[in-house]
Amino acid sequence: SRIAVVASHLHGVPRKDATLREISDLIKGVKKQAQRRETRLDFALVYPDRTGRNVVRKVGRTFGARPSDDDDKTLQDLKFETGDFLDVAIL
Repeated sequence: SRIAVVASHLHGVPRKDATLREISDLIKGVKKQAQRRETRLDFALVYPDRTGRNVVRKVGRTFGARPSDDDDKTLQDLKFETGDFLDVAIL
């Protein structure tokens, strides 16, 4: 996966078989606040519905210092499609 930081956004082309843990690790590599042990990353897919309105669907959560049930979910498992956005909240 290639990831670039632009302002507060990461732009990249992840593989469909990339897991939420792998994406979390990529984010940790470029965003200092994501490197803390107590950090939680919440993931959501953002995509247009049939009327063109954006839908936000929560899809998983990872933690900085401990495993999560969502670590091994892949983008393919989450039904991520070309044109979708992956929103990641660093908490």
